Amino acid sequence: MESNTNLSSDIQLRTESGVEKESKPINATDRLLTRISRNKDLPSFSKCIIEINRNLSSDSKQLSASELSNIILKDYGFATKLLKLVNSAYYSSSHGKITTITRAVVLLGFEKVSMAAASLLLFEHLESKYSVPELKEGAVMAFWSGLIAKDVAKIMDLEEGEEAFICAMLYNLGKQIVLFYLPKEYADISKLVLKKGTSESEASKSVLGISFEELGIAVAEKWNLPDKIVTSMKRLSRDELQSRNGKDNNALQGLSNFSNELCDIINATDESKREASFSALLQNYKKHISISKKELSGVIDASMEKVKRHAGVLSIKIDNSRFLSHLPANGQKRQLDQQRQQQGGDLELDTKKAIAQSLANPEISDMGLSGTEETDRVDAIISGIQDMSAAMIGKYDINDIALIALESMYRGFGFNRAVFFLMHENKKKLAARCGFGRDIEHIVNRFSFEIGGTPCIFDIALAKQKDIIIPDTGAVHIHKLIPQWFRQRFNTPAFIFLPITYEKTCIGAFYADREKPGSPLPEEQYKYLNMLRNQLLLAIKHLI
Repeated sequence: MESNTNLSSDIQLRTESGVEKESKPINATDRLLTRISRNKDLPSFSKCIIEINRNLSSDSKQLSASELSNIILKDYGFATKLLKLVNSAYYSSSHGKITTITRAVVLLGFEKVSMAAASLLLFEHLESKYSVPELKEGAVMAFWSGLIAKDVAKIMDLEEGEEAFICAMLYNLGKQIVLFYLPKEYADISKLVLKKGTSESEASKSVLGISFEELGIAVAEKWNLPDKIVTSMKRLSRDELQSRNGKDNNALQGLSNFSNELCDIINATDESKREASFSALLQNYKKHISISKKELSGVIDASMEKVKRHAGVLSIKIDNSRFLSHLPANGQKRQLDQQRQQQGGDLELDTKKAIAQSLANPEISDMGLSGTEETDRVDAIISGIQDMSAAMIGKYDINDIALIALESMYRGFGFNRAVFFLMHENKKKLAARCGFGRDIEHIVNRFSFEIGGTPCIFDIALAKQKDIIIPDTGAVHIHKLIPQWFRQRFNTPAFIFLPITYEKTCIGAFYADREKPGSPLPEEQYKYLNMLRNQLLLAIKHLI
């Protein structure tokens, strides 16, 4: 073999005397995971995935929507991209546009949000090396497979369309990981496949000690990815293909296997020979995939337009893609012809223009959401209020409404920290109920302060039911009014404190701070905080 780095060999350790001795054989999977984990690009990436997906562990019930939202909001740019993804066509729903992470978690649930986060983080991480042709092609093919899985799930009337999209995209995670972190080993695997005709699975076992599939599953488990993703990475055996289709994970596994095999057929088979390959594929998966050949052709024909429209959501570069060039060139034309036949004539001119525009501009997304970084703060607050209003339709939990309001404050105004305090039933204590920002895990559900003791700025605000805006806690006339507990727990120079009062009774308060002295909020934007508070009071009123 040409590689001089066969990873399946035992590791040699050097003793203090300088004499090398052979250690106990180390599992090939563990060895690879160790090598990958030492890569300088990996730690923050994998840590974020593991933290997000910790909710799916055995103690997941202890994790609140506030805690999951706060994990995601630690990375402002990532939170914005996640909102764009959940508002895209992949997560279309009857709930309308979602503008806060909190509402995304409440509506979609922990599992869907964590699956979306995992896929988004992965593709964002790989984006830095899209100059490597194989990595770029792998991303395009994974994305296309995900789109196909989602469309086939819809034809089959399955409810797991979003999950099918994510699972199919991550089906070849192991291969992508090797491409990114172990390029030399990948080159050796490719040589074996090309020169000796070895299967990719056998070649990877020869070089790495395990297959791409096994590595992908090992990495997914190490990152605590949801079980649905892990199960969907497993290749179906011939016997499993002949068994009856199950539910949940089995359905997703079938869709992931099917869409990725379809992708391989298109990538490696001449167009003139594909019809026979498609028929054979449908026959092999007849116990798992119940669609007709005509329906499959329709899905493939529509795929190019969808890739161009939505690839930008995951920052996938599709220009000059070799795989996309293999898609049926006349697929879009057949779609237009079918539409003309259904309508009894030509399409309207504006429809033609819309289709042409979407094909010419791959960044267009039917439900794209621009990030808060690119909009002004007012728009972020207004969007939050809209989310609160939408969440109030039907049954709702007042804690979710308060959390949406708080997130809107935190993201919209860029505070260092934002906290919602709830009044204790004895009316003598305010307790931190939820929050976002720095060290919030040490404050929420762990901190409260007594009311009515030594007079301080907070007692004054609560007694008079007045908002306070403090630009500098060190100012002479303010310093003596700042309580000791504040300096010990928060110790920030500028903050706002807004009591929440219903029928002349304080029921809680909003708090937000900044790390530098100065007005924590421009005077002209103060009214928008009032709007958030009033919307919360309206939600409370509706429940009483």
